[in-house]
Order: sequence, then C-alpha cells, then structure tokens
Amino acid sequence: MRYGLGIDLGTTFTAAAVAGESGTRMVSLGDGVITPSVVYAAAEGALITGDVAEAVGRSDPARLARGHKRRLGDPTPLVLSGAAYSPAALLAAQLRDVVAFVSAQEGGAPSSVVLTCPAVWGPYRREHFDEVPRLADLPGARIVTEPEAAATHYSVERRLGEGELVAVYDLGGGTFDTTILRARAGGMEILGTPEGIERLGGMDFDEALLAHVDARLDGAVSALDPADPETAVALAAIRALCVRAKEDLSVEPDVTLRIPLPSGERELLVTRLEFNDMIRPSVALTTEALHRTISSAGLKPDDLAAVLLAGGSSRIPLVPQMVSAAFGRPVRVGLHPKFTVALGAAAVARQVATSAPPTPPSGLATTALPAGSSGAPGPSGVSGASRARKPKWLVPAAAAAAVLLVAAVTTVALTSGGDEGGAAPTVAAGSPNSPTEVKVYDKQDVIPFKSIIGSEDNWAGTQLGVAHAATQTAISVEPGKAGTEDGLHTTWTGKGPGQLYFQDVRGGRDMSAYVDAKSALVFDVVVNKAPAVRTTIGVHCEYPCAAEVEATTLFQGLPVGTKSTVRIPVSCFTEKGLDPKNVNTFFLVYTAGVFDATFANVRWTPGAAEDPAATSCSDLT
Repeated sequence: MRYGLGIDLGTTFTAAAVAGESGTRMVSLGDGVITPSVVYAAAEGALITGDVAEAVGRSDPARLARGHKRRLGDPTPLVLSGAAYSPAALLAAQLRDVVAFVSAQEGGAPSSVVLTCPAVWGPYRREHFDEVPRLADLPGARIVTEPEAAATHYSVERRLGEGELVAVYDLGGGTFDTTILRARAGGMEILGTPEGIERLGGMDFDEALLAHVDARLDGAVSALDPADPETAVALAAIRALCVRAKEDLSVEPDVTLRIPLPSGERELLVTRLEFNDMIRPSVALTTEALHRTISSAGLKPDDLAAVLLAGGSSRIPLVPQMVSAAFGRPVRVGLHPKFTVALGAAAVARQVATSAPPTPPSGLATTALPAGSSGAPGPSGVSGASRARKPKWLVPAAAAAAVLLVAAVTTVALTSGGDEGGAAPTVAAGSPNSPTEVKVYDKQDVIPFKSIIGSEDNWAGTQLGVAHAATQTAISVEPGKAGTEDGLHTTWTGKGPGQLYFQDVRGGRDMSAYVDAKSALVFDVVVNKAPAVRTTIGVHCEYPCAAEVEATTLFQGLPVGTKSTVRIPVSCFTEKGLDPKNVNTFFLVYTAGVFDATFANVRWTPGAAEDPAATSCSDLT
C-alpha cells in the first residue's frame, strides 16, 4: 500500500501521522501517541530515543539530551557523558527510529516522507535541518514549515472556501510561528512575511514555573548541584514535575507539587492564576508578532476567517483567551492541537506519494535533499578544536515589517501579577533617525529581552525568569546583594566556560542608526572577584555574525566592591565584524575561569561613545 508519512520532530515531543487511501491518522509512537524528543547516549555508543530514552535517562541524566532542536546549527557540539554529538546527529537518530517503527507498523516503508520545521528559521538553520534526513538515510524526504502543515490539515478538516484567509498561530515546545494563508484549489498560498519567536514555547513556560517553585522554596532548587549525580536525579525529577504541573493546569484550577529535595519532600500549591501571571508577558509577545504578520500581508484582523491554533502549548487556556481578545476573530483549536502539524505533513506526503512526478501543493515550500556526503559532523566527526569553541547565538533575522518597528526601543515595564484583565506592557519606539536609549535590563528583564545563562550543561540557554536566578556547573546567577541596585550577581566557578547574555527573543533588529549616533553599550558592574583568565564581552546577531572584545584587563582594572559604569562604543563591535542591521544579543559576558561580578542597568545609549569616560576600542584588544 502506498502511503505518505508526516513527521513533526518537535522541540519537546515528536509526532507522526500516515495518510493513504483510507484517510489520515496518527501513529502511536510509544506509551502514548507522541514520544518525547530526547536521546540517550548508551555506554556502548548506541543512541536510544523516545520513551525508552526518557526512562533510562532518569537515573543517568548526564547521558540524556533534550531541547537539542534549539541548538541546530550551533557549531558547539552537545557533550553527553564525554561523547560529542551534533544536534543534527541527534535529530537524525530520532527520525531514523520513527521511520523504522512506522514502517514495521504499516508493513512496509512509506512512499514519501515529509518533515516540518519552524517558519521562523532562516536559510542557515534550514540548511542544517536539511542534513537531518540525509544523516538518517532518507535523502528523498521533503520539508514544509509547521504553519503550512497545520493549515493544510485545517483545510482538509474544515474545507476552506476558495480565497478564504486564515492566520496560523503555532505555539509549540520550543518556538512560536505565525503565517497568513489563503486557500487555493491546489493548496495554500502564503501572504506577507511569516514571523515568529525563535526561543519561546512550552520549554520556557516550564522554566518559568521552575523559577517560581524555586522562589517559593527560598532557592532550594537552584542550590542543587547538577554536577552531583544524586542531586542531578532530583533536579531532573523536579523539572519533570513542573512539566506535568503545566499540563495539569490546563484542565485544573490548581495543582499540588511534592518536591523531592535531598533534605526532604516539600509540598507546594500552584494555581492557574499564578501560572497565567508567569507566562502572560510571553503570550503578549506572540500576539504582537501575529499583528505584525497580518500587517505585512496588507491585511486587518477583520479580513481573517479565523485564527487557527496549533502546537501543544496552545492548549493552555490563557492562550486562546488572549488571542481572541487581541484579534476579535473566531479561534479554532483542534481536539489535539499538538497533532495538527504531523497530520498536515502526512496530507502533504500523501499528495507527493500519489503523484508522478511528486508535486507538492501550491504554496507549500519543500526542499529535496541531496545525497552527497558532506555536511554536519556526526558523533565521530567533531574535532577537539570544535569542542572548545563557545556557541554563536542563532536567531534568524526578523521579518522586514518587524524591523521597521524596532529601530529604537525605549524602556518598557514588565508587569507580573495583576488581574485577568490587566493591561499588557507597551513598547515605545523612537525615530530611526533620532534613536533613543534602549534599555536591555533594568532591575528586571525589559520586554522583549530575556536574561539567559549558558554553559556546557546547556548551551541552548537557561532563562533567569522572574526569580532572576539560575544555576549551572560553570555559572550561576542570583539577585544582587544589598548595595548593587537589584543587579544580577553572576558567579563563574572556573569549572568550564559559561556566559551571561541578554537576547531579543523576537529576533534580529536593525541597529544601524545607533552606530551613526555614536552609541555605546553601557552597563553598571560591581566586580567582587576579578576574572582569572581571558574574559570577553560580545554583541551577536544571526550566525555567523558576532563580535567580541577582550575585557579581561577592563574588569581587572575596576575597583573591587564598588559600582562602576562601563561604556563601550558600539563601533568597537562593528570593527570586529558585527552586522548592526541584525542584532539580537545585545550584551554577552563570557569566560572559562573564576569571575564574580554583579551586572545592572544594561542599555545602549546614543552619544555615550563620546563620553570622556568611554572605553577606547584600542584598550579592548
């Protein structure tokens, strides 16, 4: 029997569906319909995926990889118990296992395979994703974006009328995508510029809930040492509890968590209202992105027939509430929105399987994969030099419509708490020809910036969240101590490289006007212990665009225990190769040695490069 196979290799879960003469249906991949997107590196070198990997990884979390889809394209490999793997190799292991499992269930291999990827990914990420089916020995697989697959399923399920317009709002485990589509006889036509947020999804809601739990327990969770095998198991169990609590709060008004701390079990009640307050600013960012996508198509919300919600995180009750309130259009949520993308991919795969030659629906972008042997390194193809490199933060360029809106952003208020009808925070934009100061961190994260740490524990990054705290082996952050004006007290332990950075989660923005305005990266810092080894300050954009300056001498020259204000001309970074038209990471501090400092009041200030106290670029070499 000829059938098409659609696979959604999600950040947190993987789903598969088949489509043939009898219709389209999901395929159960393990204990449930979907399977966790995790990979366990066994001692003998085998890669185990899915539910089995999750089970064996509970007692040995150092060998378990999760969230690696976010790392795709990062030149720094993931190290699992001493062995290095590229994200593409781990995704390929998942894909290979899914295809083998479905082939056994269906009594033969599929006639065609269609994979999905986020619409927000740029050419660089797409190029690396193209390597995944090649590494899985599936050179004929094709790729469509997740919103397009979701809309294809929607069109089959609800029979859209010719010319009808829909917006796809796809909030998954790791990314958010929006696309405007017009129904055509041959498929779906994309209108305007698809937009999304690279690092926003269910994983970030999990981290927000974990930070809330940690704050309620007076830092007992962040105090756990992930390098200790026993506490690492406890920490993994607590993270799993937070994931389950997030899901339960979609159907229950509150949940009781029993936290397995080494000192004894602690009980904690979390309500849905509390959870809503944690994630409301992030959901507001998604509705802003959809507004931009609608505008880029030359449309108004009233032009839409409906907003289609896809992705598992769209099941959170706050999401359809805020989307409905923001657009005033019918909001369509399937019975199982996390299946929508896989079902749509299967529908595309069936059209490919039953056509000769294969012809995808009009408007669905596909990629035929080469059969060549060059590409991303696998587990055995990572050199020692590559392992030593720190990551480049990979966020694709924002849509052109978004760039026009964010040439200059001033301070915004990040609200936490409040009632269900509380006003969303606003962003004030200045004129591109007369840029105003951009606040990046001001006692708390300034929307749309997020404070994040990264290290070999998790180069994908751990957001500090409302607790302003996070801990990894090489780096930890906690709220600043008295006298440091609510800064971020950051400690590098010397047990490996680590970095603190502030990233615009919407993607890159055009900051050219700030170079012309002789702007400077300005921040307050209290050095508690000067850096012991080479330390750098960076400003990044879409890979490979990045720039860093040597800051070891700078920090070593500041008075210990006293607040200092540092001003680094933006031109110091553009001289090092930064493309100011696509900045997404506005401040990054990196070192592999011992360093202790508190950072506060991070901003980009026009004219500050001409301040007599500004640091000379020649002093940062």
